Amino acid sequence: MGRVLEPEVMEGDDEAAAYDEMERLWGDIIFQGFAESALTMGVDAGRVLDVGTGSGRPAIRLARLNPHFQLDAIDLSESMLALARRNAADAGVSNITFSLGDAKHLPFADHTFDLVVCHQFLHQLPHPEDALREINRVAKPEGAILVRDVRRLPEPLMTLALPLWCLGYGPKLREQTIASFRAGLTANEFAGLIERAGIRGASVRHYFQTHQGIERAARPFRVPAVDVRSDSPLITRALKSLFVRKSSARQD
Repeated sequence: MGRVLEPEVMEGDDEAAAYDEMERLWGDIIFQGFAESALTMGVDAGRVLDVGTGSGRPAIRLARLNPHFQLDAIDLSESMLALARRNAADAGVSNITFSLGDAKHLPFADHTFDLVVCHQFLHQLPHPEDALREINRVAKPEGAILVRDVRRLPEPLMTLALPLWCLGYGPKLREQTIASFRAGLTANEFAGLIERAGIRGASVRHYFQTHQGIERAARPFRVPAVDVRSDSPLITRALKSLFVRKSSARQD
């Protein structure tokens, strides 16, 4: 079964609130895992862009982890941006700016950002390589790129797995999640995006059975001096580790 596309823009307060329910369910695992992965990309300070930020949760977590980052976060949904700004204010984060922007036509000059991240957004696009080309354009030539999205599993595994994955979800979030996985790319389709987008030096990694990423570390590689130790329960930390990028020992 091929991709079943969902709307590119999630507009409406109910859509935004349902998406933000993910913070309660998976924030300390999937969102935190992505934010900590961004710290392994070899950028210790500078400008960071979050493409398709949604309710802003991963970007806010990254901004809190490294105050030496100055983040720009864009989305096409006014409802999502309004929620993201409230979430950032509640978190006491000031090193992030949210603005309206189209991932297919990013409103930034070439080679602007030290790090560009994108979390669970590509599946919303009919042609995700369009956004990846823009991500590659605005990233500095030696800058880092971290893109992660859901993975569409083959049938009947997808139909069997989705009810388990959505346990505990509210009706709207369950609907959105099922639609997102149906709209996702298979592992082979995802791997082909790198060449079509022209991103040099990138590779694909898989996280659990549900997520996959396109990743390019910065050159030169620098490790930020930040503390990611957590007092979360052991099970939470164990699950989070499934979504944290393991950087290689030598990056240069």
